[in-house]
Amino acid sequence: MSRIIVMGGGLIGLATALMIAKQGHEVTVLERDPQPRPPAPDEAWDSWDRPGIMQFRLPHILLARGRMLLEERLPEVADALWKAGAGSYDGLAYQPPTIADRAPRPGDERFTTYAARRPLIEYAMASAAEAALEVRRGAGVSGLLSDGNRRVTGVLLPDGELKADLVIDALGRRSPLPAWLAAIGAGAPAEESEDFGFVYYGRYFRAPEGAEPRLNAIGLWPFDCYSLLVLPSEAGTWSVTVVTTARDHELRALREEANFTKLVGSCPLHATALDGEPVTGMLAAAGITDRRRELVVNGSPVATGVLTVGDSWSCTNPSLGRGMTLGLMHAAIAAEAVAEHLKDPVALALAHDRLTRERLLPWYQATAQSDRQRAAQIAAVVAGRPPAPQLADPAAAAMRDLLVARALDPDMFRAYLEMVFVLALPQEILSRPGFAERVGEVADGRPLGPPPGPARAELLRMLS
Repeated sequence: MSRIIVMGGGLIGLATALMIAKQGHEVTVLERDPQPRPPAPDEAWDSWDRPGIMQFRLPHILLARGRMLLEERLPEVADALWKAGAGSYDGLAYQPPTIADRAPRPGDERFTTYAARRPLIEYAMASAAEAALEVRRGAGVSGLLSDGNRRVTGVLLPDGELKADLVIDALGRRSPLPAWLAAIGAGAPAEESEDFGFVYYGRYFRAPEGAEPRLNAIGLWPFDCYSLLVLPSEAGTWSVTVVTTARDHELRALREEANFTKLVGSCPLHATALDGEPVTGMLAAAGITDRRRELVVNGSPVATGVLTVGDSWSCTNPSLGRGMTLGLMHAAIAAEAVAEHLKDPVALALAHDRLTRERLLPWYQATAQSDRQRAAQIAAVVAGRPPAPQLADPAAAAMRDLLVARALDPDMFRAYLEMVFVLALPQEILSRPGFAERVGEVADGRPLGPPPGPARAELLRMLS
């Protein structure tokens, strides 16, 4: 039995620890935030203090791929989540009214997932983890131990040190791992980063007791210079978020409750999302970059005895809702690499890197490309110039057609949901025999128009 330390007791750190503990290893989770898991799930939202997780109370969704991973790899967490009060979200329930054929198809169950706020999901994960392994709260790591030859052998704590056969970094997007590696004489990780300037203003609502939320438009809806994101949660709650760019100074007024309400209320498909009791004030987040960090550079590990998972490896714009799901996918990758290569530190590092590149890197790249295109669209609107011309790329044309066809054809809508719910990459869908031709026939050259709502000029008048 080997000793493994997981730095970070958030969702992905705990999931990674649970998956690896099932292999029979002694796993210890070190979490900086001192407050213990609350004794009851309804206290997770109200009283759990998690200052180390900036996004703890911001909108989240566990996509269908993440739900499948929980049920397959961590069924005890799935059970705990249901018992804690999570709801259910069926993506097919929100097919556009322009689709007449509502008949079910084989495999439709893959489009269901949990409706729950982040604190409830973390409560369920922590409940399962604390029953199976050691979780030390209030245990902040201050550095790494090494053998003097770029192999990590444990961690430094304020009151001493803790040896381990493997250290896993699950400290999130602000992980200080590069500085800690430099302090032990290891190489620098390879890193790429893009700041697209997205900013988020939102709040949570609750339906009146006994009533169902009236949500006509779920998910992310792009307008010209902003997007609206509506996500269902548990116990009749939901979140509404405006996503725009911090570089548009005139839209900073949207962080004010009255202006936020004006905008959402002026969008016909989204106005009913205000029909509830607000359960938070205005929530805001900014300064979130798309960033990827690799510990294998030019085919060689910069250090051994250490792996990264989740946001410590890569983080992206959260408006697509992929963070928790991609993090769970990465936890499964780490567990697989550990199961096969723990006794060989170099082989472990290389296998983890290879599996990450094969299974996660395409999702990171697709997300970053989507963010890049959306940021360019918003920048063009703010600058008052026409958007950049689309490249004459058959795949890009097929994707534009799919965004039109999803509102007209039930199978096109399902294909779109596969991408949204991280079930299939765009290139996988477009490469299916006959798909590109079919989506072109359904779209039939129709333009992709924005949803009903104010464009920037009208919005500025509303906010003046």
